[in-house]
Amino acid sequence: MSKFLSTLTTAFLLLGVSLSVPAQAADYPEKGKTIMLTVPFPPGGASDVIGRLIAQKLSEAWGVDAVVDNRAGGESMVGASVVANSKKDGYHMGLFTLDFVLNRIVHAKNQSYDAARDFTPISLLAKSPLYLVVNGKSDIKNFADLKKLSIEKPDGVFYSSCCSVMNFSTEMLKNASGIKGEHVPYKGSSPSVNAVVAGETTYAIDTPVSVQSYIQAGRLKGLAVTSRKRDPSFPDIPNLNEVGVPGDFELATWWGILMPSGVPNDIVQKLNAQLHKILAQDDVKKKLAEFGVQVAPTSPADFAKLMESDYQRYLQVAKDNNLLFSE
Repeated sequence: MSKFLSTLTTAFLLLGVSLSVPAQAADYPEKGKTIMLTVPFPPGGASDVIGRLIAQKLSEAWGVDAVVDNRAGGESMVGASVVANSKKDGYHMGLFTLDFVLNRIVHAKNQSYDAARDFTPISLLAKSPLYLVVNGKSDIKNFADLKKLSIEKPDGVFYSSCCSVMNFSTEMLKNASGIKGEHVPYKGSSPSVNAVVAGETTYAIDTPVSVQSYIQAGRLKGLAVTSRKRDPSFPDIPNLNEVGVPGDFELATWWGILMPSGVPNDIVQKLNAQLHKILAQDDVKKKLAEFGVQVAPTSPADFAKLMESDYQRYLQVAKDNNLLFSE
């Protein structure tokens, strides 16, 4: 068992049996308290949309204020630091993506927190494939056009990304397919996608919720979806295997809730149960499905296992593809 998973499992056991931690779930959440949900990206992107939906539903269910606190920067590490150093009272939590795991690979030496020790997993919320997009008015009509242009004019092709997930996914695709492109970083999905819309960058990989309205309006063109099957929302957009990317190639991201370590286990379980109820609501599933996002609630322990599994998978991918990362 890895250090990350072992540490989390031990933490769960200690929280579950300790007599020194008072049971607080009966009084949680207290009226008059405010739940702070940190979203480590700016307004307008997928994480912000999902975060505000979850905050609204928690507020409705529990009769307390639930506020989204956007803390963009540092490829989501600014927001992660806020959560890691917040009070362990159950009123401070963060909405994180696969970024949280990938930062252990690409930014291991730059983190002000210990990802294995400073957080308590609550639940996975949802999963989503990604889209490769270019400007809607571009002469690039398909994946082959993008690949040809990037090879013929490598110094004139740029891709934008907002975070480790999109940066890492794009670098993986470049290695697998042979397309080129220099990286231009942005602080969130919204500015990253808008860079393609404005013609500042050539292409980007991002979530359906971030690109869907632009594709529908013709301001972006979808060249490929990164799932094994086509997305029913855009049945004319091929998957990566269909455009010639070899192997069983698939890229996806997820969203989940983390709290700082040390939150009493009874509160962890109560919040987990409430999130499951929220994700079972038809209007929530419909809202997320409109953006190509599928609900996927888990137990705290299973969420921890998923993060560890993803860490091992992407660490190996980084090594196999000679991607830049720090041990």
